[in-house]
Amino acid sequence: MLADMVEKLRKTGLQAAPLPALCCAGPGDVACDVCTGTRKRKALMSCLPCLASYCETHLLSHYESPALKKHKLVKATAQLQEKICSHHDKLLEVYCRTDQQCICYQCVMDEHKGHDTVSAAAERTEKQRQLGMSQQKVQQRFQEREKKLKELQQAVESFKVSIVDQRRHTISLLSSSQRERERGAPLQSH
Repeated sequence: MLADMVEKLRKTGLQAAPLPALCCAGPGDVACDVCTGTRKRKALMSCLPCLASYCETHLLSHYESPALKKHKLVKATAQLQEKICSHHDKLLEVYCRTDQQCICYQCVMDEHKGHDTVSAAAERTEKQRQLGMSQQKVQQRFQEREKKLKELQQAVESFKVSIVDQRRHTISLLSSSQRERERGAPLQSH
């Protein structure tokens, strides 16, 4: 009985209540494809097989219907068409390594037959792994160069100290030589 009341309230309450301004799609938001009228609600998720985006209310069917539960839902995106094959209108779920592009299962059987293909998810994981390794190498090279820079800076400082010490020593020798000459000069003049 309580479940019936909740269901009635959900159906009548959601339909009768005016949409608050906060949940309406604004500029930059993805609008629900099922909502009608000028004030469409903001979509929360996009369904790749359905090629549609849904607000909280219209998304419920994807959580309740056994057939729709199997659909792949992603965060609402306006670029749904970018995830669909332009030749076969099917989801791009395969990556062709030969041609380096995402394709649908139909493309695997047709234009990309015999090509090196993997699931798009597997390729994404592999690319992320490669990116991580590249970032580590770049970081390692950066640290090595930073270490060499510090070594060069220390060598420059050591060289400066050496120059200052050499200058002092040279001045000391010149002064000592000058004093020796001055002491020896009066003896030679007489």
